[in-house]
Amino acid sequence: MPTQDVSKIKERILSILRMKGPTLPVYISQEIGISMLFVSAFLSELSSDKLVKMSHMRVGNSPIYYIVGQEPQLEKFSNYLKSKEKEAFLLLQEKKFLRDSEQPPAIRVALREIKDFAFTFRRNNETLWRYLTVKESEFKYDIKPIEQHQYVEAKPRVYNQKERELGEKIVKDINIEDIEKIRKEKEELEKKKEVEKEEQKEIEDKVEEEIEEKQKISEEKEEKKDTAKEKKKEKTSKEEKQKTKEKSKPQKSSKKKAVQKQDDKFFDKIKEFLSKETIEILNVESFNKNEIHLRIKADGEEKLLVAHNKKRVAETDIINANKKASQLNLKYVILSMGEPTKKLSNLIEAAQNLDKIEKIEK
Repeated sequence: MPTQDVSKIKERILSILRMKGPTLPVYISQEIGISMLFVSAFLSELSSDKLVKMSHMRVGNSPIYYIVGQEPQLEKFSNYLKSKEKEAFLLLQEKKFLRDSEQPPAIRVALREIKDFAFTFRRNNETLWRYLTVKESEFKYDIKPIEQHQYVEAKPRVYNQKERELGEKIVKDINIEDIEKIRKEKEELEKKKEVEKEEQKEIEDKVEEEIEEKQKISEEKEEKKDTAKEKKKEKTSKEEKQKTKEKSKPQKSSKKKAVQKQDDKFFDKIKEFLSKETIEILNVESFNKNEIHLRIKADGEEKLLVAHNKKRVAETDIINANKKASQLNLKYVILSMGEPTKKLSNLIEAAQNLDKIEKIEK
């Protein structure tokens, strides 16, 4: 890809962030029609150049990208926080300032996780938290220390006859069954919320997978168009064909080098991963820009490793890997650039304990 094109793409990404505010790579990819792999690479470069910022929180496996000054707009992604982190976020958003020592342990841990919204500072040897949109200078120390030798003796409250009778009546009127009913309803509501959150995440994973699949189809169509154009050129006269070849030689060479570089980068990632896991590569069975088949040796056993240059592995990928491994009479391992969807993970887990599926004869 020419340097000038890269500059234009980066400027377009910045323009989208200026207009839309904080967003995810998948939506930028959809907007400009470039694969998410390249968009993520451009965003990483822009982040290194301090032109964009990257959130600590994740939506699925992806950070949120934004421009300096757009930090308050990250609030719209707060629904993706985990349960306890969301609780800490809402508490700090409401109170604006919190004393670390006064919070329960779970909230103290959560405050340290929501780095996009919670910022720490110290006053009088005390750790305090401020919310994203609040300045440290707005904090007022409203606790006055008790003077030395000044003690206040707590005296028990004395209730009169009327107050005691009223208290006894309130206790008698309390219906234990109603309290238990309210408690159960609250628990059911919490469970329902957790289920809805899981369903929402599954929908988002599915949408992201569909976008990647559409992008792949689009790239394949472009490749077919290029092939058709080449065939059309071959039908022209020998002289025109010769001239076209001469003109396109440097371009093809450049294109080939770029593809080769990308392929090498993908293969290098696989080699680095296997090296860390002390796994030996015995043979390269097949190789292209999207998929690598390797014969490996792990824990003294030969296996087939199928590596995919994409974030999501589909059911068809597992079926194809199984066929290839069966031909070689090997067990197989699958690698990808991201985590599998929850639906696919559940299916794999369920299949492990499956003995067989039989048809009931009529």
